[in-house]
Parts: sequence; structure tokens; C-alpha cells
Amino acid sequence: MLHYTRQGKGEVLVLIHGFLGSKNIFNEVFDDFVSHYDVIAIDLPGHHKSELEQEFYSVYDYASSIAQVLQHEKIPKATWLGHSMGGYIVLAAMEKNIATVNKAILAYSTEASDTNEQIEKRSKQQKQILEAGVQSFVDEVIGGFFSKNAQQDKVEFAKQIAYKASPEGLIIALDAMKSRPNQFAFIEQITTPILVIEGTEDKVVKPVETNNPNVMKVYTETGHLGMLENPRSFASAVHNFMKNV
Repeated sequence: MLHYTRQGKGEVLVLIHGFLGSKNIFNEVFDDFVSHYDVIAIDLPGHHKSELEQEFYSVYDYASSIAQVLQHEKIPKATWLGHSMGGYIVLAAMEKNIATVNKAILAYSTEASDTNEQIEKRSKQQKQILEAGVQSFVDEVIGGFFSKNAQQDKVEFAKQIAYKASPEGLIIALDAMKSRPNQFAFIEQITTPILVIEGTEDKVVKPVETNNPNVMKVYTETGHLGMLENPRSFASAVHNFMKNV
């Protein structure tokens, strides 16, 4: 089973990190969330303290692994908050009804599938991780996750989290992202309330495009890791959604 922590009381909020992350990527907002919600924070397979239990994971497999944790904790429904790749996992869980997601938060994520150019880039990254190692790869790419004025200590913190992923875990995650479906049609017709948090300086993902009135958008003046760059703004967006929907 995945490694996870559970703290707090109230509505259940599941925190799902993205590529190069771990549950610790939410450290800046974690105590705030625990004071309001029953928080389950998860390490995905091959990231930080969760071992790989399969040779291949799709976004649906990741969602099923999270559903196992919720079943173990006897949680019938929850709000799922997914950052970046974590958002792809949230949509996968909702699409296949892998778990009961009563509300969803997509943080710096997208409903779009990879373009051919992105798939080629991820394949090159897989080769780089194999040949040069995790630390070299992280050092090269992590700066692009932040806005131009980000504090250096936040960048360093993100690096230390990313270093703890295994090469195999990252390569499998890249495969999962390459093979994920385009969810535009799904997100257009969904009736589950969804909050999309977008960074005004996020250069990593394409913004969510939908006319669905059940999908709300808020913006943080950050890059791809707004929960680190501006935790107050990030937490405020989550609280407003949780309280008012």
C-alpha cells in the first residue's frame, strides 16, 4: 500500500502530489488544512516513501492505489486535490468511478493529453534520468516550475523533495503522463464541482479550457508550485471552494 499520513477532523481532503513531488510538497499549507479538514496526504509509487509495486502504472493505476488507501481508512467519499500529474490522476478516478470524488481540485494541472512534442520531450527525459541520474535531472528542470521572482529557498526545498524519487518511479510516471487520455470531453460534461487553480506564470501546463459551469477557476501569481510560492493564496482558494460548494 502507498505511504500516507492522516491528520485532522472534518471533511476528507486527499492531497495528491505531481511529478517530482511527494506529500511534503504541501508542507507550507499542510497545518492550515489539518486545522480545517481530515487530511490524507499520499506519496505516489516510486516517490519518497512509497515503493513501486508494479512495473507499469497508468493514471488509472495510480488512482486505484489511492482508492485502496481510502478503503483501508474506511472513507466512502472525499475531495481529491491533485497537483499537476496528481490532477491527471483525479480526473482518471472520476472518469472510471474508481473512487467517489464528491469535489475535485486541479492545481496547476490540465485536462489535455500530451502533444507529440511533449511525448518526445518526456522520452528524452527518461533517457536523461537513466544516464545522468535523478539529481542531475532535477537540477536542470526544477527552476522551470517557479516564477521568475521565486525565493531561492523554496526552489531548494522543491529540489530536496524531488531528489527522493527513484529513477524507476520517475520513468514510470513519465510513461503514465505520455499515455494519459485527453479529458476535454469528460470535463465538459461532468457535474461534480471542480476548482481549477492556475498560476499566472505557470509555463509547465496548458490552462484548462472548458465552458462547464461546474468548473470554477482561480489564479495565483505564481509558477507551477503555487502551494510553495504563495501558500496563503493557495490555501485561501481551497478554503473558499470547500466552504462554498
